[in-house]
Amino acid sequence: MEERKPLVSVIVPVYNVYPYLRDCVQSVQAQSYQNWELLLVDDGSTDGSGELCDELAVEDGRIRVFHKPNGGQSDARNVGLKQAQGKYFYLLDSDDLIRSTALAQFVERCEADGADAALTPLEMFSTEQPEGRTENLHQIPELLNREETMRRMLLHQGIGHGAGGVFFRREVWGDLQFPVGILYEDYAVMYRAIARCAKVEVFPEPMYDYRIHTGSTMKSGIAEKNLVILDVGEDVTRFIAETVPVLKAEAEYLQLVTYLKTLKGILDGGFGSYPEAQARICRFVQEHRALARRPWAKKADRIKVETLLISKRLFYAVYGLGEWKNKHTVEK
Repeated sequence: MEERKPLVSVIVPVYNVYPYLRDCVQSVQAQSYQNWELLLVDDGSTDGSGELCDELAVEDGRIRVFHKPNGGQSDARNVGLKQAQGKYFYLLDSDDLIRSTALAQFVERCEADGADAALTPLEMFSTEQPEGRTENLHQIPELLNREETMRRMLLHQGIGHGAGGVFFRREVWGDLQFPVGILYEDYAVMYRAIARCAKVEVFPEPMYDYRIHTGSTMKSGIAEKNLVILDVGEDVTRFIAETVPVLKAEAEYLQLVTYLKTLKGILDGGFGSYPEAQARICRFVQEHRALARRPWAKKADRIKVETLLISKRLFYAVYGLGEWKNKHTVEK
């Protein structure tokens, strides 16, 4: 009987996504695994999304809706986590989609292997509906321990630290919460979450479709609020060094790469922008430049480090050229 299978709580924070919300919900309703509850947390929407949540709940009794004042995605996720009743939970963003066999495969493997979480790559799309995708109905995941899972996350080897699309045993997640009021909450939380896991199922193929919103944007530098990434990166490195010390170098490498990307964003707004943050980044790069020569480091990151040690302007030119090449490779 389906009702005897573990209940999965799908948590969806909702804020001003009216054009996409029904598609997101329908991707949950289309699951081959049907013992789920869907928690729609309306985070003070002003475009009719909150009313649509209520309409969808009337149509399907497995949908529960929570309305709250706007507090950001972290706050909405935390409400969903508190209200979740399932043995497992799945985090899904309200403009994204989950593929039809995902929950079935996650539950099957976690139950069979006693795994605490399941992770999968995501696939980006920029159309109203993803086209030309294939769905592997019987993937064979790797069963990894926490150290190997975290290592691959830190080095972005097939999986990253985004929270969208993660599947967790609720009792293992425990009292963890997403930090409210700051950016980069996924970076801040996901390593702490995986550190609690004894075993993790890592699926090789995407089962999460991540919507890219199209539209022209002008590079004008990053805002001051984005500089919190420097503190988040430092905090995560400290946590990993204390909790899983064998991964200290990999954590520092992720911090290095993050700092380089942040510096490029700062320089987009002018070489005189946020001088203290620039100095902090340059000090870290100088002190940790040897990381870029580790066997698992990417050649592009080594080049960025070496050019920055020569001059910021050379670093900026080389980084920008790399971005241009990547953009045109994707477009082809």
